[in-house]
Amino acid sequence: MSKKRTLNEIRQTKDSVYNTSRNKVNKVKFVDEVEEFNATMGKPNNYEPTIPEKKEWQFVYDFILEELEEYKHACETGDIVEVLDALCDIAYVSLGNGTMLHGLKNKIWPAYQEVQGSNMSKACSSEEEAQATVEKRSKEQGEPCHYEKVDQYYIVYRTRDRKVMKNVNYYRPDLKQFFTKEELDNV
Repeated sequence: MSKKRTLNEIRQTKDSVYNTSRNKVNKVKFVDEVEEFNATMGKPNNYEPTIPEKKEWQFVYDFILEELEEYKHACETGDIVEVLDALCDIAYVSLGNGTMLHGLKNKIWPAYQEVQGSNMSKACSSEEEAQATVEKRSKEQGEPCHYEKVDQYYIVYRTRDRKVMKNVNYYRPDLKQFFTKEELDNV
């Protein structure tokens, strides 16, 4: 288990930038704030990738489920203030507490950007690509798909429910790239 930092140490390094070997900035301000909260409240802050004891990760898991239920209730009752509260709590617990609990602070931002890039790769950049995607996905789905131009992109939808279909050139996010072999071996 890695050394826990004191509140003073966190405050001293709060504005520093965490870099990967690719020299990308990995700072997520609200994760820094959750780190400070955890240090103040005696909650875990880990700085190396880890799967902690079940009681620790179960707390985060249960808290996220609780906040998801609050979000659902707020939507069902039309309470936009409670929707905002639930969304903030979900982000705080999942991305804040979860990131710090699992020692992923210096990985969460580049990993998020990789997922964003993957998600955006669902969009087609040309009409030809959209046509090829419609052909392939319609065949795979066994039902009609179509595309629509949205700004500079072409988006392919399953016609029945408008589910976004993956572009023929879609790529899965490669999150393993953010770990060293040693980190993976030690988890």
